[in-house]
Amino acid sequence: MFYYGPMAALLLYLIGARAAGKTAVFDALIQTPEGPHFATRGGHRLGTVKVPDPRLAALRDIFQPKKYIPAEVTFVDVALPAHAEGSGFGPLNAFLGEADAFALVVQSFGETDGAGKPLDSVAQLESVLLDLAMADLEKVERRVEKIEQDVKRGLKQGLPELAVLQKCKAAIDSGRALRDLELPAEEQKLVSSFSFLSQKRVLVIANTGDADPTGEQCAALRTACQEKGLDLLAFCAPLEAEIAALAPGDQAGFLQDYGLREPARTRLIQAAYQTLNLISFFTVGEDEVRAWTLRRGDNAETAAGKIHTDLARGFIRAETVDAPTLIEKKTHAACREAGKLRLEGKGYIVQDGDVIEIRAST
Repeated sequence: MFYYGPMAALLLYLIGARAAGKTAVFDALIQTPEGPHFATRGGHRLGTVKVPDPRLAALRDIFQPKKYIPAEVTFVDVALPAHAEGSGFGPLNAFLGEADAFALVVQSFGETDGAGKPLDSVAQLESVLLDLAMADLEKVERRVEKIEQDVKRGLKQGLPELAVLQKCKAAIDSGRALRDLELPAEEQKLVSSFSFLSQKRVLVIANTGDADPTGEQCAALRTACQEKGLDLLAFCAPLEAEIAALAPGDQAGFLQDYGLREPARTRLIQAAYQTLNLISFFTVGEDEVRAWTLRRGDNAETAAGKIHTDLARGFIRAETVDAPTLIEKKTHAACREAGKLRLEGKGYIVQDGDVIEIRAST
C-alpha cells in the first residue's frame, strides 16, 4: 500500500460526474437549522463541520473546560472547469492532490443522467475512477519522459524513481488503482510527492431519490463497489438537507419516519473514518477538552507529535485511560486508585477513545 504521512485536518473532497448531485450532497452536509455555513476558494465551496462524539461531550461536561474543541471535517464541493472533458480532473490535478480522501457522488435517481443518456450508475462510477487514473497516468508519463532524457545526458540519479514510476504505469495500464499497488517503504517515499489521485481513498455516495432514502435500489452499484473494495453510503441529498434545516428536537422523528438512524453528515463522517482507518484520542483538563484524529495503528509518540512536536521530541511516557472509564470515575485520581490509569511508552498503539496526557522533558 502507499505510505500516508501524518494527517492534519481531514479534507474530504466531493467529486463526481457532471450533474451527479455533488452540490446537493454538499448542501445536505453543511446545512444547519441556522442555515448553511461555508466559504469559497477559487469557485470551490468549503464547509467545515464538527465531528460528533458523545464521549467528548461527556468529558466536556465533567471537566467544564475553557475551550471545547471537537475534531473537524472540511467538505469541499469541487467546482469543475466549464469546458473540460470528462470529469474535468486534469486542470484540477494539483488542487485535488490536497484531499485526504474523495467522496465520489454517483447519481442514483431518475431515468437519465446529466448528459441526457439512460442512467447507468455503475458506468458513471467506473468513468470517474478512470478519469482519476488517467490524470495520474499523464503525470507519470511526463515524469518518465523527463527522467529518460536526463539518463541519456548521463544523469542517472533518477533511475530509482523511474523504476517505481514504471511500476505505477503498469498498474494503471492493467486497470488497478494506485492505492492497491504494493510498494516497499523506500519506493513509496520516492513517489509520495506526486499526490496521485487514484492513490487516495474513495468513499462512494449514492445520491438517491426520496423514494429510496436508504439506497435499497442501489444493488448493482453496491456490488460494483464491493468488487472494487470501496465503501458505499446512500442518501437522498435534498431530503437530508430539509431534515438538517429542522430544529434538533424535530430531526429525530423525521429521520425515523424514513428509516434513518442519524443525519447524512454524521453517517458520512463515520464512514469516512472507517474508510481512512482513523480513530480519535482525547486530551482533557480545565483549560481544554479536545479530540485529535489519528490513523489506527499509530503509536503514542505519533500522538504526542499531533499535539506538539516538542512533546514527541521529549517523550517520556503517556498516562492513558479509556474514555468510558474516565467518564465513569470522573477524575484521573479515581482512575489511578482503581488501577485503570496506565503508563505507556512511546511504542504503545493508541486505541480509539484513549484519553492521554503526555509527559515529556523540556
